[in-house]
Amino acid sequence: MKKSNIAATVAISGMLAGAIFITTSISSPQIVAQAKAVQKQLIPGTYTVGKDLNAGRYTVTATGGSGNFSTEPKHSLTGESVNEILQQDDPDMGVSQVTADFAKGDKVEISGMAGANFAPVTNRNKSNASSLSTGYWVVGKDIKAGNYTVTPADGQSGNFMVDPKSLTGSDVNEVLGGDTDMHQVPKVNVSLHKGDKITVSGMNSVNFVNRGKFYN
Repeated sequence: MKKSNIAATVAISGMLAGAIFITTSISSPQIVAQAKAVQKQLIPGTYTVGKDLNAGRYTVTATGGSGNFSTEPKHSLTGESVNEILQQDDPDMGVSQVTADFAKGDKVEISGMAGANFAPVTNRNKSNASSLSTGYWVVGKDIKAGNYTVTPADGQSGNFMVDPKSLTGSDVNEVLGGDTDMHQVPKVNVSLHKGDKITVSGMNSVNFVNRGKFYN
């Protein structure tokens, strides 16, 4: 009586000098996409970024009338705090838009107007050297580094600030405008370096005129 042979099946991918390589399957870790800025309209109320609005960079406008738009950043030292009156038709009643970064956990409040429209910022003009509208901006991303004379838009007044990236840089904090009795100044000379942060508030825009090369 012959004995039956029992064959054991083994997955073998190849042999080399007596070595046997067993093929194994390793699954790749799943990549979870982060939420991006998405266009949205919100009516008056208080909202939380990350719950009611995706985090990201937006340009915000009023959907009707004029009213208050403000944000309270979760991280007060690094966040961007906005406090503007947005309007659609009357520049004397506020600004037409504001651009800022909205981080997860920031609070957003809308009041006194029909609502606010959040349009994602998809492009930034690092070669810009002429003007910036209301909002928060970074030298090297939204405007070229350089020496500039800065003036407010015609008939407007508001705050212009520069927070230098370097510890040796110069802070700028001026109220631009034509009313000297209110301690406004018609223009200011600034030296902007890559990474400096610029804030424009209370006016629709500021204009930049290049003054030439840096001088130490």
